[in-house]
Amino acid sequence: MKAYRPDIDGLRTIAVMPVVLFHADVPGVSGGYVGVDVFFVISGFLITSIIHREVERGDFSILRFYERRARRILPALIAVVVATLIAAFFLFMPREFEQTAKSAASAMLFVSNLLFYSDTGYFSPGIYERPLLHTWSLAIEEQFYIFFPPLMMLLAALGRRPGVIIAVLTLVSAALSALTTASKPDMAYYLLPWRAWELGIGALIALWMPRVSASRPLREVLGLGGLGMILLAVVTFDEATVFPGYAALLPCLGAGLVIAFGGHGDTVFERFLSLPVMVFIGLISYSLYLWHWPVIVFYQQFTLDRPDALGCVLVVGVSIFLAWLSWAYVEAPFRGSRVPGAHQHRHIPRRAIFAGSAAGMVAVSLVAAMIVVGHGWEWRLPKETVRLAAFELDKHPKLRECTGRFDEWRAPDDPCVFGTPGQIPTVMIWGDSHAAALMPEFEDAASRTGSNIGYLSRAGCLPVTGTERADGRNGGCAEYGDGAMAFLLNTPEVDTVFIVARYALATTGYLSDYGLAERDWPPTTYSDTQTGAWPESDRLPKLLHKIEETVSALRSDGKRVALIYPIPEMGYRVPETLAKLALQHRDHADFGVDRALYDHRNDQIIKGLDDIVERYGAIPIRSDEILCDAALCRASRNGEPLYHDDDHLSSVGARLFGDSIDKVIETGKTALAAPATRNAIP
Repeated sequence: MKAYRPDIDGLRTIAVMPVVLFHADVPGVSGGYVGVDVFFVISGFLITSIIHREVERGDFSILRFYERRARRILPALIAVVVATLIAAFFLFMPREFEQTAKSAASAMLFVSNLLFYSDTGYFSPGIYERPLLHTWSLAIEEQFYIFFPPLMMLLAALGRRPGVIIAVLTLVSAALSALTTASKPDMAYYLLPWRAWELGIGALIALWMPRVSASRPLREVLGLGGLGMILLAVVTFDEATVFPGYAALLPCLGAGLVIAFGGHGDTVFERFLSLPVMVFIGLISYSLYLWHWPVIVFYQQFTLDRPDALGCVLVVGVSIFLAWLSWAYVEAPFRGSRVPGAHQHRHIPRRAIFAGSAAGMVAVSLVAAMIVVGHGWEWRLPKETVRLAAFELDKHPKLRECTGRFDEWRAPDDPCVFGTPGQIPTVMIWGDSHAAALMPEFEDAASRTGSNIGYLSRAGCLPVTGTERADGRNGGCAEYGDGAMAFLLNTPEVDTVFIVARYALATTGYLSDYGLAERDWPPTTYSDTQTGAWPESDRLPKLLHKIEETVSALRSDGKRVALIYPIPEMGYRVPETLAKLALQHRDHADFGVDRALYDHRNDQIIKGLDDIVERYGAIPIRSDEILCDAALCRASRNGEPLYHDDDHLSSVGARLFGDSIDKVIETGKTALAAPATRNAIP
């Protein structure tokens, strides 16, 4: 077995290039994200090999171990984080800059996985405004290496061989990932206990490989098979794959086979992995991983679109160039490596490494803290840019208090009520977060019409009964929906109910093929508490059947029902996008979504709602007639954003529904004055 294995550098290339190409939106690598998992296996193998060898010799030093980690990880990381903050200073809006600063500080402390886990959710921004999102994987590794070396030292002190203990811990972590990824996807993706088994596979190979011998033909077959497993995952997995979980076994075991049966230099797969170009990219792979995502994010923030063919060449080329510079002039000098063609630096002593690393981490963290305390330093930007970006905060102040979100719960029999304090509502709005976006206008309508208006909403949950979100994005939908219906039917004072939802989310999922806000988001799934999961091919009929059940139940109880039709989804976070267009002196008056795209996404939903309206005498409120013309659904009007993100109306956008809301409420009052005709009101 060779001391230096060029095939492992080649395997690093197999890991990093799919990640880069996947993030650059290159076709054919829909599962390129598995490269991170390959990196975990490689890291577990290499680090365990070093620790085990030194522990066996009796000269392992925890101080020397962390010195090596500091030399390897911190110089390039600090350089990329500093460069990212500088670019964000010029290109990002205040909230985005503040979020980037939080990411920078968490990256310095190797807890960015915890930040991104805690910050994911229904109202979270898209990933294309988070240039340091990829540092979550570094945090996973460094957290692993907080616990792993002391464990190895403890087992050695107790005279125990580490293989069995690490195998048990690896199996426990793998079982946790396999059994809970589907129900807790964010947790499984970002947190160490769900990822430790991937590093554990590499660790077990390092511990057991010296005892394994195999013939060259067998090594050839197993090594090529391992490469095939990785590539199969790269080309067949996509955002819909439940990952990591069981699926991560394919690339991780594949990487394990390549590592375990390589190192001899006499097989085809090793000669392929040892080609100069493969070794070169492998050598710069860490820097390439660090640089590629900020390059892609800032490219997209400037162009407001994913890379086209030329854009892909540009972002990949720039990433490789920056990676080479970083490797040659940042990584290598601090590690004491020799780089052909680069100026050679003298060896940097341990004390300087620790002092410099600490100084860099503290300095970046302090600057990041100043940015956060300064709320993104608005003074950087023109006043008009700041004004437009500030519309992201244009939400009802009681949105969180009144809306059930994730683990937060607002009982459906305790709705927020606008109007006379302590009075039972006569008008209700029931829906998901699109109902939340209309709260400001319904509060104003309560004042204008002298009504008491109640608000029922749980984010991500349809205004129906017996239906659960089955994708882990939100829970309690069935409980909330059943409770909301019970409240409405048991409150005879309620005369009118407005129904609103993001219907297209239930039928086709997020707007993942347009814009940047929801690109690459996982699919949505729903389940009926009586009949089970909605079949993918029947999502539209299931949705319409459920909405019909809601309308039918309310109408049978004598209540008037107004259906608010699908609200156009912009695909971009509107305030920030308008602000960036203004910053770049580009016209934004006609920014919006093509009417043809809205129609394609919502036509069948609208036809279904029309049918329900006709059969049950419900009242239609056509959002497209309010927000769109024949060519475009605009994102702004008279210089004011109509949305506070990509699909939720701002108070300005909600105000456009005021006349329709008032008309429904006033018509209801007229109907109440003539009880005999109440049930005949359309």
